[in-house]
Amino acid sequence: MANDYAQKGARHYKNMRDSGVEWIGKIPEHWNTEKLQWHLFEINQPNSPIKTSNILSLTNKLGVIPYEKKGNQGNKAKENLTDYKLAYPNCIVVNSMNILIGSVGLCNYYGCVSPVYYVFAAKEENDIRFFNYLFHLTNFQKELRKYANGILEIRLRVSSSNILKRCVAIPPYNEQLSIANYLDDVCKKVDDVIFEVQSSIAKYKEWKSSIIFEAVSKGLDSNVEMKDSGVDWIGKIPYHWTVTKIGNFVSIRSGITLGKRYNSEKTLVARPYLRVANVKADRLALDDVATIMVTPEEAKKYELVPGELLMTEGGDRDKLGRGTIWNGEIPGCLHQNHVFAVHVNEKYMLTKYLDYLTTSPVGREYFDLTAKKTTNLASTNSSTILRFTVPVPPISEQRDIVAMLDTKCKILDEIIQEKEALVIDLDAYKKSLIYEVVTGKRKIF
Repeated sequence: MANDYAQKGARHYKNMRDSGVEWIGKIPEHWNTEKLQWHLFEINQPNSPIKTSNILSLTNKLGVIPYEKKGNQGNKAKENLTDYKLAYPNCIVVNSMNILIGSVGLCNYYGCVSPVYYVFAAKEENDIRFFNYLFHLTNFQKELRKYANGILEIRLRVSSSNILKRCVAIPPYNEQLSIANYLDDVCKKVDDVIFEVQSSIAKYKEWKSSIIFEAVSKGLDSNVEMKDSGVDWIGKIPYHWTVTKIGNFVSIRSGITLGKRYNSEKTLVARPYLRVANVKADRLALDDVATIMVTPEEAKKYELVPGELLMTEGGDRDKLGRGTIWNGEIPGCLHQNHVFAVHVNEKYMLTKYLDYLTTSPVGREYFDLTAKKTTNLASTNSSTILRFTVPVPPISEQRDIVAMLDTKCKILDEIIQEKEALVIDLDAYKKSLIYEVVTGKRKIF
């Protein structure tokens, strides 16, 4: 594995000294601490008059690639190519507004990039790959945050001047080459393992999805007589099942709207509340729950009730309408207006059964077809949710189906979670290795 490979011959420099930069710490005695502008320069050439129509995109995993290789997905910055700037092979492209989260990539093409991007090239006797790894250090990104400007957290911008003025640890050119070659090799091995694990995760998720779909649309008896459901994405269902809109047996509560102002005479109480980010497809993410000040009447009105199914109003297209059941994990917890609380009349359908329906291809297809969509996001509303048409087996069968799915999905979820944890560990290892090598904590030759 990559970890074993990286450990072979891993040594430390004998003589270290203080770099004078807090986030870097100690560096090898023969390294220097110098400003980036001594080693990189900005290329700020406009594509006017038009010199190239090869639009380049900055991606998280592949670096800088032609827009067409990205599948022509995502927004172009502008239609007028004269507003773009030129980029060249062997340079770094930096998103000025997302550099703080590592939106940086190597470019191996001649083309043009968004005007909000910076293009940096290496001066003589410097390896651009070494600096690309440097830009991906979390500690370096935190340092840049000190010099960012902007109102919204997601749109903080760092000027190219402020980037180039930062002091970093600089090894001699021959060591830059060795470090870049080493990290290219090891990171590729780690990335290959991560890709294999992620591919395995995707297959397990597909398997889980197919098991759920077969159970909630076909039942557990393979010999039962079937009939056409009349709904394309449901297909055939057992003859004795019915098909109906969930509005016939559910009610929906919207949550509290944020940003409301109160006069000074109002009595307010603090309450935790759920956002869309807290509601995942099959679980709740409660490690970061926000708090809101509301009146006691509002606290009572918007408090979640154990047993309600939570569904999201908007978000990524593949997660729209995702559901998970609230079991009273946080006492007195409210929900934001973008999170719906669905109460199910269990005389007609078990809440857990509806939960499985929303996560199955039956629910995914419906919400994708009925959603209001932008480039990468989508939204729904309570009326659309109430029109969600589903197959309805007798309650006794629902109980049997839920019991079977609970058992099988638990096994699959444990496998998936174990593999996801491995991906997180591998990614953390890679980041740690890059930091140690790029800042001189580990000698690799």
